[in-house]
Amino acid sequence: MPPEPRAGGVLKAAPSAQVLRLPGPVALWLLATGWFALNAASQRLFSITAETDQAAELVRSQLWQWGYGSQPPLYTWLAKLLLDLTGPALGPLLALKVAILSALVASLLQIGRLLRFSHAQHCITVAGIALIPQFAWESQRDLTHSVLATLLASLTLLQLLRLQTSPTAGNYALAGVLSAGGMLSKYTFGVFLLAAVLAGLSLPAFRRCLLNVRMLISLAIFAGLLAPHLLWALAQPDLALGGLDKLQAETAFPIAQLRGLGSAALNAIAFLTPLWIVGLVLIANRLQPPANTGQRLLCRLPLAIAVVLTVVILVSGATRIKDRWYQNLLFYAPALLAVLSGPAPPPRRLRASLQSAGLAAAVVSVALPARIPLAGTLRRTSALNAPIVELLEEIRQRQGAPILVISSDSFVGGNARRVFTDGPVLPAHVVPRFQALLDNGEGTVLLVAADDDRDGRGLSGLLEGLAAAGLQAPEPESFRAMSAPVRWAPQERFKLLVHALPASALVKAGVPEDQPSAGKPSR
Repeated sequence: MPPEPRAGGVLKAAPSAQVLRLPGPVALWLLATGWFALNAASQRLFSITAETDQAAELVRSQLWQWGYGSQPPLYTWLAKLLLDLTGPALGPLLALKVAILSALVASLLQIGRLLRFSHAQHCITVAGIALIPQFAWESQRDLTHSVLATLLASLTLLQLLRLQTSPTAGNYALAGVLSAGGMLSKYTFGVFLLAAVLAGLSLPAFRRCLLNVRMLISLAIFAGLLAPHLLWALAQPDLALGGLDKLQAETAFPIAQLRGLGSAALNAIAFLTPLWIVGLVLIANRLQPPANTGQRLLCRLPLAIAVVLTVVILVSGATRIKDRWYQNLLFYAPALLAVLSGPAPPPRRLRASLQSAGLAAAVVSVALPARIPLAGTLRRTSALNAPIVELLEEIRQRQGAPILVISSDSFVGGNARRVFTDGPVLPAHVVPRFQALLDNGEGTVLLVAADDDRDGRGLSGLLEGLAAAGLQAPEPESFRAMSAPVRWAPQERFKLLVHALPASALVKAGVPEDQPSAGKPSR
């Protein structure tokens, strides 16, 4: 729900709003939600293919699990609940993304209300989202878990502000629920949570809240909700920590730590560009001090994030910090800029900053869908240009409905699930969970692989996955190639390798290890 204006919540005498006729919080929320919906619909208009992360969720959401590879389960649980109602389709996942981004804007506006923002400050907060490429572009292009973790981080910050004014048992309980939800969305949320506590402890008003005996309610709920996933992760640490090795290099101390700190600093700057440039214009020679305790907390949060992230890098030896991690670490940057701008920034500067954000939003709304039909001209195709759904439809017409589809990777599998809706569509290592289908020996099993052997994908990855699952892999020569021109780039062709065989032909050769992840990790 959009935030409701509160009497006294907007500072009096804001000439910027009077001169520029700025929209209120509800109008800002509606504008942002409309922008997200427009961008989702326009991309869907030019392509029916599910992007990499969305396709991964179509695969994972077939199973209830306490974890999915290196990703916590909350986003996949939400996707499964939704797809169980609608059937496997791309539209519901796009609607879920729009809902999460819309809720993020609403939570930031609610944070601004508690911080007693003026209309001008609310506008700076919402406009700033368009000036952070990870939100304006990447989140609307394909991200999943990172977007949900950002929403939970924003809601957790909002709840911390509420605790300062209303330290009730119910608010402490809700803080525990939101904190656990954040950890079940993405592990990097833990950095934000520790930093928020550290920043709060540095201020007497929040220190009293955090050291209140009612905090035991939050801790108990947090631990109880997180325990099943932690037990799952402890039972298979290789799966839960999969991908962590990609962030580390075989470099001795202190070179690895210095590389990690450098990566963190550079990616933080990249994440905030061009927001910080517009911000400098807005606050040059008129930096405003925080007006209340909540605003002081917001000002201390970046320093706390830096401290916690530094400790993590020094301890872990991570040499690469991903820019998308900053979504749930620096999401409040536009609100912080609003604090530093004060309740009544100069109208000319405010107009320039809002126009910059409007231009950025317009560019995104044009470029996001336009990159698909212009792929051939620009010689830069993406997953959305792959005619995979059309090829899979042709395969279904020829082969009928198999009892099981085994895919080489989650991109192929996720798009195949939208076509083959009568049975499971899974990567090879999850097939043992459906061994009963094979033991019956009836029906057809369809093997589908992309013609791409990078990163263990493609036919070689499929055959290796079958062998690892204890199944009899067919010969590579038995696969038939099917291809079609790449959408909007007909000079290129997209190819799938297909083999249909009786279920009885996949003779189990041994007892595989139980590997419960249902897809390649997404972001």
